[in-house]
Amino acid sequence: MRTIAHAAAVAAAAIWLAGCTEVAQEPGKSYAGKEDGKPYASDLFKGDKAKWEGALAERSLKQNEYVRMQDNKK
Repeated sequence: MRTIAHAAAVAAAAIWLAGCTEVAQEPGKSYAGKEDGKPYASDLFKGDKAKWEGALAERSLKQNEYVRMQDNKK
């Protein structure tokens, strides 16, 4: 019985001490992938930022439940 208690105490101390270690916080390698382009530079909008903003505004109206419910009443 005493060896089980001793083993449990050693295991608890090991777990408690493991929580005291510090993880290295140095930055890793920088991202070497491609640079992000403009969202409106696709084939759909062909670089027209105003057309892209209009499409976003129209899409947000379809996500508003109050506006959608008014369309169903007509």
